[in-house]
Amino acid sequence: MNLTTNANCPVCSAQMQFSWETQDIPYFGEAMLISGVCECGFRHSDTILLTQKEPARNTLAVQTLEDLNARVIRSSSGTIRVPELGVDIEPGYASDSYVSNVEGVLERIEEIVCFATSQARAADNQESTKRGEEILENIAAARKGEFPLTFIIEDPLGNSAIASEKAVVTPLTDEEVARLQTGITLLEV
Repeated sequence: MNLTTNANCPVCSAQMQFSWETQDIPYFGEAMLISGVCECGFRHSDTILLTQKEPARNTLAVQTLEDLNARVIRSSSGTIRVPELGVDIEPGYASDSYVSNVEGVLERIEEIVCFATSQARAADNQESTKRGEEILENIAAARKGEFPLTFIIEDPLGNSAIASEKAVVTPLTDEEVARLQTGITLLEV
């Protein structure tokens, strides 16, 4: 399905055109791709997944350099956990879907921790600075294959995955699903 709509640009208020297109995306299923560009240069794009699978937890023990290459499919409703780093990444209203690998996700975590650590250092928060530096050291060691970690994705909509023969997929209980964020507003019909 292809559809075009018009709306006012949030930057300059001019009319801009939005394209809505459905596509079947590997690992994610059917999705609505939305994009629009205004004459002023403002751009907007979004991907809305139209499919829902069974709630699942994907777990990968990252023990070798090869494990860092495992494909990670994270939907906008997926929560990523790396217990050894003390890191939980929960979806918010602006969460996006992406396909990467374990090392790529560690790079994303590293960027956020670097920023938070520099802010803690600027505020002279020694405890937070020390914790941030520890996490960064552990990420660096993990990227060299010297710090084993567990990589977990929990998704109440079942649209996230770790594509690896070593990944273990288990269903989530109703109680576990109830504790997870979805990052989106869900309507029960």
